[in-house]
Amino acid sequence: MTVHGVLGPIARSALGQTLIHEHVTTADWSMRQAFGTRFFDPAVIADRAVEQFSRARERGVRTVVDGTPVNMGRDIGLLRTIAERTGVNFVASSGFYYQDEVYLTWRSVDEIRELLAGECADGIGDTGVRPGIMKAACADDGITDVLGKVFQAVGAVAAEHDLPVFCHHHPSVGNGDAIMDIFDAAGVRPERVILGHSGDSGDLDYLERMLDRGCYLGMDRFGHCAASRSLEDRVATIAALCERGHADKLLLSHDLAVYFGVFGDWEAFLAQPYPEVDFTFIHDTVVPALEGAGLTPEAVRSMLVDNTATVLTGERA
Repeated sequence: MTVHGVLGPIARSALGQTLIHEHVTTADWSMRQAFGTRFFDPAVIADRAVEQFSRARERGVRTVVDGTPVNMGRDIGLLRTIAERTGVNFVASSGFYYQDEVYLTWRSVDEIRELLAGECADGIGDTGVRPGIMKAACADDGITDVLGKVFQAVGAVAAEHDLPVFCHHHPSVGNGDAIMDIFDAAGVRPERVILGHSGDSGDLDYLERMLDRGCYLGMDRFGHCAASRSLEDRVATIAALCERGHADKLLLSHDLAVYFGVFGDWEAFLAQPYPEVDFTFIHDTVVPALEGAGLTPEAVRSMLVDNTATVLTGERA
């Protein structure tokens, strides 16, 4: 089975080492249209992204799943440009982030489903690019009334088009069961669900309960160790789960963006040097730390190659 990429279908054998959750940029289109290059310059982002993802490719990365949904500034043209200039496969997402969008508040589940299904059947806008993954999200407020509709719609589209779902969730809220229940009811196979940001928690009982539901766990915020849970704690959680036999259900990534347009100042971004933590951090720092914690190279390969290919294609090798 192939995966929908921004430059066309990607064979399983061509996926290689895959970062399952990253962003080229999160820069809202209404902000871009209102404030232009005071807020965002796509040419600058393209150049910086090419530089950063080229470094990741030198480390062995062959595929990047861009987890930017509709309402966070998803930019298919930009993804295509970077894929062409770097030789890295990029996979685009469909779905919505966790803000209660006014444009969805009074729409039914079926109306939201129809919008998303159109992208999967006909392509995103006029690009012809079909998403290779669905995106859903909830945070500290859990699954609100609006997000409940979004989750049902995303699940229905994922089941209809046999796509995986990445779900941003805050494990501290502990609502993984509710998330899995909605996707189960929508017909999504549990092994097509990635419960994202699970590495933010060290609660092994909770994480193992989620694994028992059949989903994958996204250990995917290694780009945020300085601001949240430490590298050592994240590695210890992965090592403990692997010791319990779960290396085949864990996925590694950074959740970084070349430019996070949700905070910060554009002029400061232009003036800053190359970022201290980039898309090479897993290869340069995390993998050695995992191996130092006792993981075998085969276990690490599973998280970067085998597991990602299985969840993206829906088929084991």
